[in-house]
Amino acid sequence: MTVLTERNVATPVDSIYLTNDGFFSRALEGLSEDELWYQPTENSNPMLWIAGHTAQARVLVLKLMSESHETGWNGLFDRGNSLKSRDQYPPVEEVARAMRETGEKLHVRLQSMTDEELLQPATGPTFPNAKTLIDQIAFLGLHESYHVGQMAYVRKALGHGQLVG
Repeated sequence: MTVLTERNVATPVDSIYLTNDGFFSRALEGLSEDELWYQPTENSNPMLWIAGHTAQARVLVLKLMSESHETGWNGLFDRGNSLKSRDQYPPVEEVARAMRETGEKLHVRLQSMTDEELLQPATGPTFPNAKTLIDQIAFLGLHESYHVGQMAYVRKALGHGQLVG
């Protein structure tokens, strides 16, 4: 686990990502293959898809910070894609590994960036209220937290314990 050493404008945002790291890992613990594919409703995504989408979204955070990383999933977990057959998706271990790897890079990069870099005007994709790079990174932290919350909800619906409390 990364430990925050120096403070910059990214420190509170990095703290959110660090917290999500733990919740994400715990959400997947002990789930069977069938549980990973359980959909609470016919219009809901299964746990594995939510986890893959969350891990893939971290690649965008890295790209915004000029850090390259690829999962090799080629849009499989992109928003709006229809669910495909199970055999087209990576195993949960690969998704968890991708999340760890992107997380390690994300934390190192966030801690190494200067406030001047983080406060540069936003470029690339537009997000609500995101005027600077750190705003974009914070918005994607919110996006990630939303999906980690979905994972907690699905886990609880499967009869497993809660992630917090």
